[in-house]
Amino acid sequence: MNRTVFEAHGEELIARAGMTKAEFARRMGIQRQNVKSLFRSPKLETVQRTAIVLNLPLEYLIGYVNPVDFDEEPFSNVICEPDFQYIGDAESDESLHIRPEDIPTGNSVEEMRTRKKLIWRFYEQWKTEHPELSVYNNSIKENINIRHISIEETSGHASLTYLSTLAVLQLDQILQNAKLVSEKHVKGATHNQRMFTKIILMEHYIVGIGRVKLTVGVRRSDNTKVQYCITAIESGI
Repeated sequence: MNRTVFEAHGEELIARAGMTKAEFARRMGIQRQNVKSLFRSPKLETVQRTAIVLNLPLEYLIGYVNPVDFDEEPFSNVICEPDFQYIGDAESDESLHIRPEDIPTGNSVEEMRTRKKLIWRFYEQWKTEHPELSVYNNSIKENINIRHISIEETSGHASLTYLSTLAVLQLDQILQNAKLVSEKHVKGATHNQRMFTKIILMEHYIVGIGRVKLTVGVRRSDNTKVQYCITAIESGI
């Protein structure tokens, strides 16, 4: 059975972070004797808190460990992306359409992983139906383009909640109708935002979901508008 990094190597990661178990327990708000058991029954909230305390990406902690020795270099032997990141001809187009009832509603790590896979699957199908990989937005009067970073960021963030995952299924509606809220120049950006000169924040209201935030990046190389992330605002993400 595959295990996540969180489950398989939690205590080793504490040591790598230069912490004692007592210090880790204090920051997590638990008793020192409960540290070992914390890694045996992972809940999404616990993994999220651990990622903050250890200063590690959430996707690293929930990635599956390959059946090799735990490498000394973080991220080197972890499978963070879904198994069907690139979908071949083995699956029919019909099987790739995601229905709301297919989306898990809970907050466990496994349910989050399932939602992440569904988002990747949805985008792959969307790409076959939109070979131009863009949708014209009525507010900024320009095309918003889908790129690899769009799927990577959205699957990582939207998969944290049911509402955000459900919102992604309304991609065309969001890209076309989201309205400009604000713009900001990129300063001290994260690694994935360094390709952008500006970040545009947009919003769209969807019945049954509420307000949805669309984050768009202005690409440094050619000024292209690229969908960066989509999340439901009511979800708190």
